[in-house]
Amino acid sequence: MFKDVISQAVPFIDHWLQFRYERLEMPGFVVAIAIDGKVELLKAFGHADAEQREPLTTDHVFRIASHSKTFAATAIMQLAEEKLLQIDEPVAAYVPWLRDHKDHRMEKVTIRQLLSHSAGMIRDGKDANFWQLTNSFHDLADFKKAIMACDLVLDTNKQMKYSNFGYALLGCVVEEVYGMPFGSYVQAKILQPLGLSNTTPEINEEMLSRLVVGYTRRGREKHRQPIEKNIDTRQMAAATGFCSTAADLCKYFDAHFVGSKKLLSDESKKEMQRTQWKLKNSNIGEEYGLGFQIETVVDRKVYGHGGAFPGQRTKTLCEPNERLVVVVLTNCIDGEATVMARGIVTVLDHFQKSANRADSETIEQLRKFEGIYSSLWSDLAIVESGQNLIGVDPNTWYPFGRDQEVQVLELAGDNRLKIARAGGYYSEGEFAEFDFDFNGDVISIDYAGYNMLPEAEYSNELAKAKVTS
Repeated sequence: MFKDVISQAVPFIDHWLQFRYERLEMPGFVVAIAIDGKVELLKAFGHADAEQREPLTTDHVFRIASHSKTFAATAIMQLAEEKLLQIDEPVAAYVPWLRDHKDHRMEKVTIRQLLSHSAGMIRDGKDANFWQLTNSFHDLADFKKAIMACDLVLDTNKQMKYSNFGYALLGCVVEEVYGMPFGSYVQAKILQPLGLSNTTPEINEEMLSRLVVGYTRRGREKHRQPIEKNIDTRQMAAATGFCSTAADLCKYFDAHFVGSKKLLSDESKKEMQRTQWKLKNSNIGEEYGLGFQIETVVDRKVYGHGGAFPGQRTKTLCEPNERLVVVVLTNCIDGEATVMARGIVTVLDHFQKSANRADSETIEQLRKFEGIYSSLWSDLAIVESGQNLIGVDPNTWYPFGRDQEVQVLELAGDNRLKIARAGGYYSEGEFAEFDFDFNGDVISIDYAGYNMLPEAEYSNELAKAKVTS
């Protein structure tokens, strides 16, 4: 179980994330890991406002964009449980103005099809430049005009085709059925019952003061530009409007685990988390449920959602067997939130498999060698792996990936490791000699004839050399 190895995994993840941040050209990111409802890691790296050098904290708020769809889907399933709607009925049965659509196929689009993105609906309308902030997001009147002007792009139930318009329409369903604004419904039925005081369906004045500054991609001059913060998504809130913190998202997604007895019945949760469609042209085998993205990470089926908003990228992954929630929030438009979240799951998986192969006494003997070490040529993360240690490259979000070059290091004395297995271009059969201080911390390594230092010490040595030169 992940919870049995989390005390070993978190120190590595914390060090590795700091190492990665210091070498990436990202303003900042927040990472949270929760298991069984307990937050095991909650850490911010970098800046909330790079120009003002404002440190990023875990209390800062992010636009979580398409995470909003999970809230809209939850609201719909709650209404279905109250017998106020049926998800296999046409949307037009609940949204009367849709019956006048010129494309008569629209009258047969069901709520389930909108939830699973299989209605064949246009993604963002004929003018989607609100995503580039050259015009405003649609209010209700403009949304009605825009959707009435768009025929279905595909026939229904043909394939999964993502649609923000489809989820904005689900927001209309909630409003028509329950007789209150979508945001008010979510506050009353989802956010307040879970105590999510740092989450709102749309930006408000209090949230705006805590919202991170989002940044563009790096341009030709290698610089990022800050993006306007006060953006109201209006009628598109059900698709993309929500704001939250990493801790709140841990609490929210934990409530979606079967057996939590929160938000919905287990049967509704299972239906939401069940694959409705497999995505075409996906190189990682992505699937979609009802409001949830579904994917596989190291043979583990996980679900959750990502989000992309002007200046921010976010991702949440949930592993139901472990009751694991991983949240990554970044404040740049090209932030690698999805890759980061998947990478964290692979790291946890490595530590669990390692623990299954070794006894605690062996692990304790190996642990003193662990760390991230650097030389002019490379960085090397040394981590226990069952009965031995391995050396991997920490300059990737998948340090334990199947395609990584791995060096197997065996104990060969109190201060010595043997490079027992390595690629043909490396130093198999040679040794790594460790020099420890009186506290048991590594001072340096003679790694097959190359001097290596703990990466922080090596960075300091480089900085001194630069100053003196």
